[in-house]
Amino acid sequence: MSLLGEWIAALQGLFESPSPVALLALVLAAVPLLMIGRVVGRAGYSPWWALLVLVPLVNLVALWVFAYARWPAVDDGESRR
Repeated sequence: MSLLGEWIAALQGLFESPSPVALLALVLAAVPLLMIGRVVGRAGYSPWWALLVLVPLVNLVALWVFAYARWPAVDDGESRR
């Protein structure tokens, strides 16, 4: 069986009868995503950008771009003064 087939079988088993450990893992993955989404939202971007944290290497590039990009919420606040 290929690796993709094993992943699909594991996901099907997760949805058929979720174990307490799987539910705990989902909760532990959702909490940081919500926190990161709030920070990104307060910076003026869409909270959906937080999903990039789940993709290896892309999350590092996204963090770097986010750190050096202009933040719309901060830029709007400075123009109002």
